[in-house]
Amino acid sequence: MFSGRALSCWAVFLLFSMSMIFIGTWLRAASRRRRPGYSNLDFWMANRETPGWQLGVSLTSGWLMLGWIGFGMSQIYAYGATGLWLLQIPWFLLCIMIIFLVSYYRRVAAISLPQAIGRRFGNQMRYLVAIFSIFIFISWAGAELVMVKTLAAPHVGMESHANIFLLIFILPIIIYTVTGGFKAIILTDVIQFVFMAVFMIVLVCWALWQASTSCPDGIISTLRSASPPRGDAQSMFDLGFLGWIFPLCMLIGYLPGWLVEQDLALRMQAAPTTVEARKGAITGFILISVFVIVLPAITAFCALAVFPPGTPKAEVLGGDFTRIILAFIQQMPDWLVVFMFLGVVTCQMSTVDTFANVAAMPLAYDLICPLGMKGASREKVGAVAKVVTALVLLASLAYAIMAEKLGDVYYLSSGILSASVAVPAIAVYWKRATFAAVFIGSIAGAIATLACYRWEYYVLQAADPKAANYYAEILPAWLAGGYGYFYICAGVVVSVLCIAAGSFLTRHSPKEVMKAVDAVPQDGASPIEAVCD
Repeated sequence: MFSGRALSCWAVFLLFSMSMIFIGTWLRAASRRRRPGYSNLDFWMANRETPGWQLGVSLTSGWLMLGWIGFGMSQIYAYGATGLWLLQIPWFLLCIMIIFLVSYYRRVAAISLPQAIGRRFGNQMRYLVAIFSIFIFISWAGAELVMVKTLAAPHVGMESHANIFLLIFILPIIIYTVTGGFKAIILTDVIQFVFMAVFMIVLVCWALWQASTSCPDGIISTLRSASPPRGDAQSMFDLGFLGWIFPLCMLIGYLPGWLVEQDLALRMQAAPTTVEARKGAITGFILISVFVIVLPAITAFCALAVFPPGTPKAEVLGGDFTRIILAFIQQMPDWLVVFMFLGVVTCQMSTVDTFANVAAMPLAYDLICPLGMKGASREKVGAVAKVVTALVLLASLAYAIMAEKLGDVYYLSSGILSASVAVPAIAVYWKRATFAAVFIGSIAGAIATLACYRWEYYVLQAADPKAANYYAEILPAWLAGGYGYFYICAGVVVSVLCIAAGSFLTRHSPKEVMKAVDAVPQDGASPIEAVCD
């Protein structure tokens, strides 16, 4: 039998899901009145007609992913201020960079990132980058669904049947993304953001209140004398207690991949003008700084005061620091828990639809469309886009059902994204780069990331029972601080070296394939007019 609180959560979930489905259906009906079928430009980019402020809000909603945020909060809990390098600081730098790079996103005459790379280096590179993108973004969508099992399923009385709840949870997402396409994702993101913003404000206020009652001498003074689980008494507010190599690994491994994320590039290109796109970037910078970076960081520090490591109070986390959000919600009264449950639902719907969309896009548009649908009608193109979107969401569901916890999925996939997708994308702007060099560099980057990950976690750590101290024994002091995180940037370094060396050893690319960069679309015009390019 479900409790009264669980029934209330079910009612809220069903009502909200129906409203999201209505938006998708309404948008489809409106689009059908304007033109039959869906072209690629319609389905994937909403015909470049979206206002900048909506794109900025949508970008924030897509990045308010409780899997990533919960993981980032867990690292602050584990390391203290140094944990900020694992998510918050790179994210902040990223948002600043986006504002200045808007014109570069707009300059690429392509709907998708694999297409842009393919127009410079050939279709083989388009297919390769598309394959990497599919697996990366399916893993991100699946990881966010794992957080649904952690944060949402318990509140509807489905903790022991979390996988069934995942199936119910994903059904409305399939319906509104399939029927409404990118436009439905944008509009639902805007609505979802309202609930998400209030959710984060309530969470941080509750955390501050709990921390203040737990710390009679003040939160800051209590934290100064505390030790995070992987730090010491002096490391709580020390950004550099692991040395300079640690943040360098994070920045090299994260920033290139995050800068070329397909969801980011789509939102910068979906605006009607560059001015509108820059408005979206500035809106995103402000909202992401507040709701994705600052508020979760404050909540994580409060968790160190409310659930001090090594004390009975910390047992509520069960050794899993990603449960900080759930631990705070479980302290709240029932009526507030119901609202926070809705906040979790909106956060996860927004992130899952975003990453499923950018996983489906390379599969439908960059693989199926050019390989088997040349000259296809708008109706057939739209049908394939819809079917592929649904299949990708089901693949993400399968990933979440098999995964019990997040592990290193975000680190590993971000490293591969940077090494195998971002570095080739940046090479588009280097006139000396050649297809052979970029193709080899992309594959070598992925292999190096995976190999280094295995070396760090399954060779070195398995070689000594004192895994945490083993690095300090075999590595120079200046390298030891990067313990367990070298693999994030290893692939990027290998990819860059392969492309740089290979470009001087192989034949130069013909000038005519530079059209991906040189063909700058005019504001208001679509980057690619062909139905299936």
